[in-house]
Amino acid sequence: MSKKYWNEEMETLSPERFHDVQEKALLKQLKYVYANSVFYQEKFKKAGVGLSDIKTLEDLAKLPFTEKSELRESQLKEPPLGLHRACAKDKVKRIYSTSGTTGRPTFIGLTKHDLDVWTESACRAFWTGGLREDSIVPLVVAPYFIAGSYADALETVGMVVPLGVGATDRLIAAYQHIGANALLCTTSFPILFADSLKKRGIDPKSLGIRQILGGGEPGASIPSLREQVEAEYGCRFTEMMGNGDMCGEMWSECEYKHGMHFISQGIIHPEIIDPDTGVVQEIKKGARGELVYTSIDRECIPLVRFRTRDHVEVTQTSCECGRTGYGIRVFGRTDDMIIVQGVNVYPAAVRDIVASLTPKTTGAMEIQIYQAPPEGWKPPIHIKAEHGKGVTNLDALKKEIENLLRDKLVFRANVELVPPDALPKFEYKAKLVRKVYEEEKK
Repeated sequence: MSKKYWNEEMETLSPERFHDVQEKALLKQLKYVYANSVFYQEKFKKAGVGLSDIKTLEDLAKLPFTEKSELRESQLKEPPLGLHRACAKDKVKRIYSTSGTTGRPTFIGLTKHDLDVWTESACRAFWTGGLREDSIVPLVVAPYFIAGSYADALETVGMVVPLGVGATDRLIAAYQHIGANALLCTTSFPILFADSLKKRGIDPKSLGIRQILGGGEPGASIPSLREQVEAEYGCRFTEMMGNGDMCGEMWSECEYKHGMHFISQGIIHPEIIDPDTGVVQEIKKGARGELVYTSIDRECIPLVRFRTRDHVEVTQTSCECGRTGYGIRVFGRTDDMIIVQGVNVYPAAVRDIVASLTPKTTGAMEIQIYQAPPEGWKPPIHIKAEHGKGVTNLDALKKEIENLLRDKLVFRANVELVPPDALPKFEYKAKLVRKVYEEEKK
């Protein structure tokens, strides 16, 4: 594979060609699933749908959704990979696990073919995000996490420097002594890393980072956060996204920053559905809904119409870069959402508003729930937010945040401003909701 990596053929498919590619791969995958997955044989039989009912890409909507809870139950019945495993055990070459932040971890098995497919998809994402053949990227993850699979793709596109977790000094050394020039991380990490550098007397710009790719949580698309990171490092900051159960990377933002392009043509088929009715939404700018994925080139654990609970908005259907995969941004998750007097409130959207006021705020915030739902969701919702350094009129800032939350998200909040660095910091994903009532029981 060439070091100069861009799969132009797949990433610039016309709408008609995209439909044909996805449909052909889907029908082949479903034939494989029907023949090899006990889980889906039973699931489709219960739904009254047979292979003969699926003749086109549009017919995919006839099949039932797959829920995360079903995968956990399947793996409890037949550990470790579950009844949805669709290949022989001796074909499985690697097993990862999800983080388990929303419940029991699920295990992801990959054959050699699956590993190659994941690498291909990640290569497309990294190249779209700005990595090139001269990119040197430290990989600060444990090898047993999904992101550990990125090493193969980083080696294909450029160079990787494996470091492991909790390796701040080694991470700094990778830039100062090896010549690393890019960063792959969660979207909240760059600010934390910049603070750590400054405490060591190191100017973030001195590291020579040209490109930061952020993922794992919403945030890189927030203009104020992006501007802050790019100013701190003198680099470009774009976002990307995958899903542990489906594929490491499937979406990536190009240099024009209009949203993350879908780049997994021929590998995954995405749908956007109305989360309440399950109806598939038309892909057009401004469309909103929940992402649903179907594997169309998977051997070990192909999933059909897997509900991600990621809620997205379509930001573009064409782009100056030439890619035809439509763009999205994530504005929240169902499992994070709270309902305040009938209004859906996504913690990520609250953070967007708090972060939009930097430097008057640091962008760090935490929604505090003091009683078990639904009692804990009655307004005003208690929110802690860090004010910026040097801010003196805290009453005015408190009122400004509360008014923005009321006007933009339509709920009342009681904002408690705290000093910079007062809220807990996390090395990986930021935690936006704190369930105080659970802590009080301990």
